[in-house]
Amino acid sequence: MGTLAAGLLAIGLVACDPAMTDEPVYLDQGWSEELRQQFYFTPQGSRMMPNAWFRALETATGDGRFSDPANLARYGLIAAVGEHELNPDGYPVGFAIDPAPGAPGVGPAVGLTCAACHTSSVTVQGRSVRIDGAPAHFDFDSFFQDLARAVQLTLVDEERFERFAGAVLGDTLTPETAARLKSGFAAFQVDFTAEAALRRPALQSGYGRVDALTQIVNSLAVRDQNVTANLFPVEAPTSYPALWLAPHLEFVQWSPIAASPIGRNSGEVLGVFGHANLNAAAGDPYGSTILLDELAAMEAWLTDLAPPAWDPELMGQIDSDKATEGKELFDKNCAGCHNMPPYRRTDPARNFFGKDFIEIGRVNYRAVGTDPAYIESLLFRLVRTNDVTAPGLGDHPVVPAARFFLSTVSRVVGKAMADQGIGQDQQAALHGFRFSKGDDGKPVPYGPGKETLAELKAPTLAGVWATGPYLHNGSVPTVYELLSPVSERRAVFWTGGREIDRERLGFVSDEAAGLFRFDTALRGNGNMGHEYPKDGLTPDQRLAIIEYLKTQ
Repeated sequence: MGTLAAGLLAIGLVACDPAMTDEPVYLDQGWSEELRQQFYFTPQGSRMMPNAWFRALETATGDGRFSDPANLARYGLIAAVGEHELNPDGYPVGFAIDPAPGAPGVGPAVGLTCAACHTSSVTVQGRSVRIDGAPAHFDFDSFFQDLARAVQLTLVDEERFERFAGAVLGDTLTPETAARLKSGFAAFQVDFTAEAALRRPALQSGYGRVDALTQIVNSLAVRDQNVTANLFPVEAPTSYPALWLAPHLEFVQWSPIAASPIGRNSGEVLGVFGHANLNAAAGDPYGSTILLDELAAMEAWLTDLAPPAWDPELMGQIDSDKATEGKELFDKNCAGCHNMPPYRRTDPARNFFGKDFIEIGRVNYRAVGTDPAYIESLLFRLVRTNDVTAPGLGDHPVVPAARFFLSTVSRVVGKAMADQGIGQDQQAALHGFRFSKGDDGKPVPYGPGKETLAELKAPTLAGVWATGPYLHNGSVPTVYELLSPVSERRAVFWTGGREIDRERLGFVSDEAAGLFRFDTALRGNGNMGHEYPKDGLTPDQRLAIIEYLKTQ
């Protein structure tokens, strides 16, 4: 990001919002306080850097420590409330200390968990409300690019490095220990700067979005394979999906290609500072940093996570008559794609284990007419394999990116299971029993067909009031505008605000200091499509559907 990132920071990201520091109201979503803390801070295999180094780093501007909660709040991260043994350094929600060393002799690593991108702090008339499993306001791209810049400056600025070495080494600081630290930090800086390059966004994501799929494939195909020709532009950000119902859904991501829970979660880890051995020189092919037990526990916790219910006392009463009218309109015009309670279920006869799941809506991206950048970045991308990955892909030197992603993550997970001696029954459970019956009677993992690669998920809309902005790329700020013709949708709005728009559903997204300007004229940010029904809805009908959605 470089100069552009500096410019954005000069404009201002997000100040330390009271919503991220005050004691919040917790909605009843079925979690205890202890379970919530475990979700926030349990490591999953993400190893960003040695924790001692992260604690000691100064910001690129030199105005304090990068790890200071006030600085991290600028990226939309949520400050921890109270203390917990899993979070001894008081990091924001979604940071975790990995049990493995971050580097030889420097102690454990710090990384991210899925909670960083799937926990939300919102406000209702200024009052802070925590929503677990909701899309976060985290600006991951700016966070990482600024962190990489801070690492670079620490190495090249002698005075800055002296302060860094003093903080890291403490009483053990000597010219010899400082020299060893500098040598190790220099090697780390080379790799970290390279990673920043493969993650650098061609299209700024802003708050609440990231081009996760491109970054995951870049991490595997470029960094872990050591094949620089596979570098692909990071230019199709999507909104973080909500996590409630995830263990019960047929598919979770916007593109329904990865069904296995352990595969889905391992892919997330490998894309966010996890690592896999895909280079023959690294040895131990398909060995990785993923923590199977912790990922399995996280998925189990999500089975108890309920969608956030609209609280009339806090958020305003629901007009029951209008909601009844809205349900009729929704059932007529929307329910064919958006599955709502009582949920349609998949056919258990088509599942090897006789299991059924909540069926997701699917729609071809051309049919729905939304911005094509995300799907086309998947459809059109090819990846070079290497000596490690090619044998699992028919020895083809070049394969579609989706196939590479699914095959590689599957083999990484398989390797981890084999190393732990996990039996077939437990393996099936970790994969969420997402297997169909093959022609030979054997289980076949759920996977994408040719049509699936061009499809977008039409999500269930439970708790939709907490998941704005809308469409897969977050290009429409409110449900009201999503139910309106494209010509009536805002071409420019601002993201990063946390105040719920209780009338139109979504977030208040008017211009304000410290927010991100979302321009829908940019490819990847388009707000076109999803104009249903064809004859349109009146303003009163849109509001009636909104009133119904508050009940879900």
